Amino acid sequence: MENATSTPENLKKKPKLISERNYIFIHIAAILIIMLASLIFIVPGMESTNHTFANGFVIIVALSFIYGLVARHISPKVKDRNPNFNPYHTFFFRGTVILSIILVIFAVLGALFVYVEHDNLFQAIGLATTVIWIALFLIYFMWSVYHYNINYGLTDQDWQRIYDFRDMHSKGIPVKPSDLEMPEYNPYKSQTFGLPPGTVRGMIAFTLLMGGMSLLIVSFGTQYTGVDAALLSQQFEFFETAFLMMIAFYFGDKSLKYLRERWTPKQAGNQDSSNAQPGNGASATTNQISNTSRPMDNMEIDNAFFEMEDRNFSIENGLKVEEMPAATQQRAILSTSFETQPELSLHREEYVQIKDNTNSKLLSDMDIRIALDELEEKDNIKVSLPVIKAIVKVESAGRGHLSDGRAKILFEGHKFWYWLKKFNKDPKALSVGNEDIIYEKWTRSHYRVGIKEYDRLEKARKIDPKAAVYASSWGLFQILGENLEHNIKSRNYQGFEDFESKQHESEYFHFLDFLAFIKIKKVRGKTLINYISEENEGNYDWESFAYGYNGSGYKANEYHIKMKHFYEQFKNEQTWTA
Repeated sequence: MENATSTPENLKKKPKLISERNYIFIHIAAILIIMLASLIFIVPGMESTNHTFANGFVIIVALSFIYGLVARHISPKVKDRNPNFNPYHTFFFRGTVILSIILVIFAVLGALFVYVEHDNLFQAIGLATTVIWIALFLIYFMWSVYHYNINYGLTDQDWQRIYDFRDMHSKGIPVKPSDLEMPEYNPYKSQTFGLPPGTVRGMIAFTLLMGGMSLLIVSFGTQYTGVDAALLSQQFEFFETAFLMMIAFYFGDKSLKYLRERWTPKQAGNQDSSNAQPGNGASATTNQISNTSRPMDNMEIDNAFFEMEDRNFSIENGLKVEEMPAATQQRAILSTSFETQPELSLHREEYVQIKDNTNSKLLSDMDIRIALDELEEKDNIKVSLPVIKAIVKVESAGRGHLSDGRAKILFEGHKFWYWLKKFNKDPKALSVGNEDIIYEKWTRSHYRVGIKEYDRLEKARKIDPKAAVYASSWGLFQILGENLEHNIKSRNYQGFEDFESKQHESEYFHFLDFLAFIKIKKVRGKTLINYISEENEGNYDWESFAYGYNGSGYKANEYHIKMKHFYEQFKNEQTWTA
């Protein structure tokens, strides 16, 4: 009987050292003391013209805090606010919200101080905008980290629902197997901060945008001259450059082409020629020098070096025939001769080109959208982005390029045998000493994978370059070169050399080849693209598509099940609708 008084219910009823009523009185007293201290020690130090405003502001803030405390005390308690009882929930949300509220309060107070002391409304708004955005950024960032790294992409309610279903299952109540599934790890654990690709870049881009807008607002109410004007210009240039870099990294180099008009200086040739007299040869020569042979700025020099680097890489890897020595090109670039015009690298781009030899090769969502829009416009075939992303997730070979920039390949010796015979060569005789690249039946024993596959390709190229390219699977989707003869003939490559060159350039070409392939390849009387087009109104035939693309081995690898799973995932994320 004595133990009955020690139950959890009775323990909760033990008297507290400080009752809730006394606790709120202590809070109110503390607020009043802070208010009096501000009125006595801070307000008198301000300009006499602002005393009335400052006194009123301090009193209003204090009353607001008191009202908030009282309202919270008399409001009904909300129980089970966090149904999952995740111990990290309080740290990530309550702590973040408190810190964000403090930041917003300081932003408002700082803005009012700037407005009162300096009588500059624009500067006050700019300050408030910047700090409030930082608070919002902090809340979103902490929520994202919690959502993906702690909850593995589910909400607290989703986890509670899973636990409820598992509890029902343990009691013998029938439930669906899908209701019991729970993620075992963060699906984006390999990405920055464990967030979906592009999230961090997007947040940084918006932060730069808000910083630039705040600076723009501040500039409206300020008359800068001299050094201050130069400093403001540099600040604008920083935000502008940083934001453009983020656009380039997020959407790719192609997105900057739409800004070319802003960066192309207008030619003054017509105006100069109208002002020049016919007999004034020196003046005409001077105009020609200034307009066509002026020294390049730093950005144009960087572009020239980037082009030279790409060209040298292409020549070294046999992708392009050298037209003139590099030294001759360099002399042409640096030449200020009146007779010679700048060659190749000297021409000025119409847009700012932020060259990134790694990211520019990657297939982005924007590339997929562009290709799908062209497909719908040209062939009247509509395919949704989540469908394509699901197929890319399952069917792609990770990435389409190796670390040295060349396309990822896999050389197939049995295909080389077939095409040597097709080109009237004796594969059996040629296989002597070349057993690792020429064999009649498929085997994986000769695969080297990665960069070493190019050793096999180069060895085969010495025997027959065309058959070697045909016998290799290329890029992101590992499409065999032999498809140039049929399934991707619509791509209109000038030859196998042109096809190989494009494979090294970008995954976008790999994707265009893939679209051409599924438009032509047929299985069960229909082209592959018909099984995944929007004509099906969401009822996609993943099984037929997987069979047509992978052959009979698709069932063992469950390609059709994986495609459907990833399609649902990408569709539910709704990132593709932006």
